[in-house]
Amino acid sequence: MSEKFEADYVIIGGGSAGSILAARLASGSNKRVVLLERGRNDLNRWIHIPATFFRVLPSPDADTVISEPDDTLNGKPFVVPQGRVLGGGSSINGMIYMRGQHQDYDDWENLDGCKGWSYSKVLPTFIKQEKNTRIKDNYHGQNGKLIVSDPSCPHPLSSALINASVSAGIKRSYDFNGSSQDGVGWYQVNAYKGKRQSAATCFLKPEKWRENLKIFTNLEANRICFQNRKAINVEAKDQFGKDYCIKANNEIILTSGSFHSPKLLMLSGIGSANELLRHGIDVIYDSNEVGANYQDHVGAPVTRRLKNVNGLYGEDKGLKALKNSFNYFILNKGLLTSNLLQAGACVDSNGGGRPDIQYNFAPFAPGLPGDPPLPFHAIQIHPMTMRPKSRGRLTLKSKNSYDNPRFVTSMLDKEADLDTLRRGVRIAQKIFDQPEIKSVVGEEIWPGPSVSTKVGSNTFDDAIRKQARTIFHPSGTCRMGPDKSSVVDLSLRVRGVEGLRVADCSIMPRLISGNTNAPTMMIADICADEILSGN
Repeated sequence: MSEKFEADYVIIGGGSAGSILAARLASGSNKRVVLLERGRNDLNRWIHIPATFFRVLPSPDADTVISEPDDTLNGKPFVVPQGRVLGGGSSINGMIYMRGQHQDYDDWENLDGCKGWSYSKVLPTFIKQEKNTRIKDNYHGQNGKLIVSDPSCPHPLSSALINASVSAGIKRSYDFNGSSQDGVGWYQVNAYKGKRQSAATCFLKPEKWRENLKIFTNLEANRICFQNRKAINVEAKDQFGKDYCIKANNEIILTSGSFHSPKLLMLSGIGSANELLRHGIDVIYDSNEVGANYQDHVGAPVTRRLKNVNGLYGEDKGLKALKNSFNYFILNKGLLTSNLLQAGACVDSNGGGRPDIQYNFAPFAPGLPGDPPLPFHAIQIHPMTMRPKSRGRLTLKSKNSYDNPRFVTSMLDKEADLDTLRRGVRIAQKIFDQPEIKSVVGEEIWPGPSVSTKVGSNTFDDAIRKQARTIFHPSGTCRMGPDKSSVVDLSLRVRGVEGLRVADCSIMPRLISGNTNAPTMMIADICADEILSGN
C-alpha cells in the first residue's frame, strides 16, 4: 500500500526554484501546496557557515553527475556536482550573486523568440526579491526577502588581484548587477552576518508554518502519471522504500534542475520517442529536445604558488581552525563569515562590446570537482566562458529513477569556446605580472613552465582540455521557446500535455553570462506570477 496525499499544486524539487515557488503559491493563495525534495533537510552546519561550503560537496547533501568520456576534453569525463538538499544549489554554492547581462535576456526575447523575457521585463522580479544592504538605485531592491550584501572579511590577496587587474587595463566595478557588468571588483553575495542566505532560508522557511504547505524531504519522484495527457499525480518513494502517490488537482511543476527535470520528463513518457521506446516507456508526447541543448560555463584556473605571504591553505586545521572557530562561534567575525570567492572580473576579451569571460579570484587553489584544494599556499585567477557555444545532451541510462541520466558532452567542441579560454588564460597571466601582485607569487603551477601560451602553441590547447572543468552552471535541457519543438512554452508549460510546467535553469534557451542562482530564482518567481494570475 502506498501513502496517498492530495494537493492543488505539487512541486518536484526543493532547490532554489522550488523553495521560491512553494513559498509563493502557498502564501499567495489558499491552495494546498506539496513540495517534494529528494535530499534531506538543510540541517548540515557546513551549509550555513559561509566559508565551509566546500565541505558540503562530499557530504550527502550533494551528488555528482558524470558524463561519458568527452573527446574534446582529451577523453576525460565532465564532472558536475549538484545540490541534493533543501535549498539545492543555493545551499551548496559559493554564494556569488550575479544576474547576468542585460543583453542576455534581450537575446532570449529577440533571438530566441521568448517574448516577455527581456531584461526590462525580468528586472522588476530581481528587484522585488532583493534586500540589498548597500546599493540603493534603480537596479536594486531593499524590501525583498533575499539578502544581498558585500563580502565579509575581505582578503588582502583578493584586494591585490583587483588592483593588479586595474593596472592590467580592466576598469573597476562597484556593481556587477547594475547598468553594466564590465569591470573588476568585489562581488555581492548571498551571505550576511556570518550566515548563508539560501533560497530555503530566505523564502521557504518563513512560510513553513502555513497549513496549506506540506514539505517532504528524502522523497524521490519516480514518475508523473497522466490521464488523457493531463498530469494528475506523482509517484514517489522514500528512503525506506515506501511508496507515495501525490495527486495534483491543478498542476505539477518540475523544479529539479537541468539534470533531473528532463530525466523525470523522460521517465514519465515525454521525450524522444525512440529513446523512450528503447527503455520500454510508453510515449505520452514525442519531444525530441527534452535533454538536448545542455550548456555549462567551463573554466581553466591559472594557478601560482605564493611566496612571502600565506593564502587560505591550512586554515581549517589545527590551531588555525580553533582560532577561526572561536572567532566565528563566540565573536561572530573572521574568516568563517566569508564566502572565500569574494572578488572577480567580467572582461570583454575580444572587442565584442560585452564581457565574454568571467574571472573568479581565489586566495587558495581549489582542486578539480570532487578533489580537495591543492596542499600548499597558492592563488588562482579562474577564467571561464560566459556564453558557451558547445552543447551536450542527456538521455536515460535506465528506467530506474535513482540512476542519473546518461550524460554526453562535447564541452570544448566549438573552436570559439576553446579560443575564449585561450584569451582568458593569457589575460590572467598578464594580471599576475602586475606589480600589485607579482612580488608575492612564485612558480606557475598551471599552465606551468612546460606549456607555452603564445598564439600558435602546440601544447596550450591540450593543457586547457586537461584542466577544463565545470563552473556548476548546467542549464538549457528543457528549452523555453515559442516554437513547437521547444520543451516548454513562454509560460513554462510543457508542450503536448496539460497541468505540467518546468521552472528552473533548464528552461534557459541560452545560458546567461554569469552565475545561475539569481536567474533561477527569478524564473521561479515569474512562474509563480503566471500560475497565480491564472495563465
